[in-house]
Amino acid sequence: MSVQSRSVLPYECHQVLHPWHDNCIPAAWELTKPAFRESFKIYCVLYGVTGLIKLRKIKTLKELREFLTRLTYDTIRSTIFLGIQGFLFMPICCAGRRICGHIGYYNLYIDGIFCTLPAILIERKQRRGALALYMANLAVEVLFKMGVQRKLYTPLHNGEILLFSVASAIYTYILKTTSEHKHNTLLFSTIKLLIGKDECAPPKEPEVLPISKKKNNIYFALFYKYLKRVQNWPQIQNRNQPICKHKYHCFLHVLLGFAKRFSIGVLIQLLLHLTSSPLRFLRHPLLFFSTLNRNVFNLGKFLGFYSAIYRLISCLLRNILKYDRPEHGLLAGYLAGFSMLFFKSSTLAMYMMAKLIETIYLKYAHQGKLPFLSYFDSILYALSTALVFHAALVEPQAMRPAYYKFLERLTGGHFSQVNRPMMECFGVCSTKLFPNYKLPLTK
Repeated sequence: MSVQSRSVLPYECHQVLHPWHDNCIPAAWELTKPAFRESFKIYCVLYGVTGLIKLRKIKTLKELREFLTRLTYDTIRSTIFLGIQGFLFMPICCAGRRICGHIGYYNLYIDGIFCTLPAILIERKQRRGALALYMANLAVEVLFKMGVQRKLYTPLHNGEILLFSVASAIYTYILKTTSEHKHNTLLFSTIKLLIGKDECAPPKEPEVLPISKKKNNIYFALFYKYLKRVQNWPQIQNRNQPICKHKYHCFLHVLLGFAKRFSIGVLIQLLLHLTSSPLRFLRHPLLFFSTLNRNVFNLGKFLGFYSAIYRLISCLLRNILKYDRPEHGLLAGYLAGFSMLFFKSSTLAMYMMAKLIETIYLKYAHQGKLPFLSYFDSILYALSTALVFHAALVEPQAMRPAYYKFLERLTGGHFSQVNRPMMECFGVCSTKLFPNYKLPLTK
């Protein structure tokens, strides 16, 4: 990081950090109220949705009572975890200014650590790792943008696609090597669904399929009978390429992979579009279709081409080389990763790579080759979140816009009222997003 033109500000905290109030305690209280209110809303929805999913497994009244008690406790605990960061942030920053006698560029980052570390220790242990990984992902993106702004390096064109392709190659190689995945099973299952079970290592124990009950509906029976007859057509069976283990001919195998994943991607995009304004679309159904654009197919093309490219390359390698090896997954997964051209997302690419690093670390840690670090997830969360808070104060242009809007909502809009023109002497263009900043009325 380049040296700042000036690293300290000899001002009072109410002149820079909380210009909406002269006193530190009332200023902090105005941050605390929206922080806890919004946190409660967020976790009510989050735990409410997960609770509805788990509700079907409950059979007795006692289990229901215990479930509701645990759900309420988890909601309150997570609300306190997120809300207390809004409660502690301003008092700690003001205390840091009083101790040091100035507002320092690097002091604000240290203040953020003291704010976030106690908060993450309140949250449940099961969620700390996921939160730490998400915030670390966000912090890396912030650091990257800071470096670009300081002209330390230039961003690589379509760099997120290259990163995703590398991660995809290693994931698919692991899937072709072994069927046991003790860590990040959800991510491995998702990729397995994309490329198909036939392209992965066979399970050690054969899957026991549940016996389906006979359907009384005559139309369903006729449709099922016709479908089975089509599936058994000799023209579509895979008989000419014995090296390939999939059921149908290679061309149909690739085509079906594209069609299924493309349909799923488009359906997801349509559902997301519907949930953006459900009441509005229910009142005016035609408005739903008139507001659609070409972007609704992007996710479908990404998922469809990922599956199709992977299957195509795998089949070509098997038929040309006359054998199938896990190394084929490296090339097929790498080339399939370029399907992200249709759905560019640096967030997804960085998340995939971060989860891959976590998977490799946990694997070797369980084997005793790497040490387990106590409270590593909590420390990583504190360091990462402190950096994100620091960027939100001093150089918000380095942040992901969606997350800055989330912080704005969490603080009741007070983050935009911070006196960033006084921070211009830090030399990081603090007012870039606020060219027409007006000082708020002091209470």
